Amino acid sequence: MDARIDIDETVSIRPISRRNVIDGLRQLGLRTGDRVIAHVSLSSFGLVEGGARTVIEAILTVIGSGGTLMMPYFFPPWYQGAFDPWNPPPTTCGAVPRLLRTWPGAILSLHPTHPVVAVGLDARPLTEGHERVSSVGKDSPVDRIAKMGGKVLLLGVTQWVNTTIHTGEAYAGVPYWGRPRPDRPRGRWAIMPDGQKVWIPLPEYPGDSAGFHKIEPFLVERGLIAFGLIGRARCRLMAGQPLIDGVVEFLSRDRGGLLCDRVDCTFCPWARQFLSEHAMAVGPKSGIDDRQKRGQPCWSKNC
Repeated sequence: MDARIDIDETVSIRPISRRNVIDGLRQLGLRTGDRVIAHVSLSSFGLVEGGARTVIEAILTVIGSGGTLMMPYFFPPWYQGAFDPWNPPPTTCGAVPRLLRTWPGAILSLHPTHPVVAVGLDARPLTEGHERVSSVGKDSPVDRIAKMGGKVLLLGVTQWVNTTIHTGEAYAGVPYWGRPRPDRPRGRWAIMPDGQKVWIPLPEYPGDSAGFHKIEPFLVERGLIAFGLIGRARCRLMAGQPLIDGVVEFLSRDRGGLLCDRVDCTFCPWARQFLSEHAMAVGPKSGIDDRQKRGQPCWSKNC
């Protein structure tokens, strides 16, 4: 994938049509048959004729009937009541995934905090059993689509919302991954499609992502991002698995390299303290538990 493409930086003041979006996606590198996880800010485009529907139709037109479109459909951490897939709480991910959930053939996974919605050829294998695996770590839909050769599409948003970077944290085996967050629930009740109410543990609640912008120069240097402009929306396209591998390499150099510096963050100060305590516990001999080198979670008292 090319690191950059030539783009017209002229700010668009005209309404964005479906054809404009289709042409922009193809110029960016999206192709027929692609599997893609998309993160979208509708307002970033400027005025879009037809709104969220136009963006979804454009992506589906480009990838065709053999492709698959997946989007995060995450919920606020402390929403009230049990998760009900027939009446889910409002997503925090915006207007485009809200509409995609109502699309013909759309499947919403059954994870009670970090579900995804998918449409297309591989929608079922991507979403199936999500409630029994990690939210966004290993074997999650985000991991699965990367392993299928899928791409990551950011339309008008930055790396801050790039969930695949969390998947990279899981494979990097950073000590804070998989630890119960002190500011998040340990589990949730969920109503299954058969009506049964079950308790779903949440052992791998992802951390904060406000520091994810720090990895972009590293990814650009390795030619892992294609850039484009659609209307006013700055867009990025990446191959999923190389992105995960890049995150693992980045974190092998600095275990806290993706933690943010916001003073109001409830996660990153805790994670830094945990990294410091972990480094003291394992000592200077190795620094990383052998299981973490293999990308597997470590549950020993020193990790």
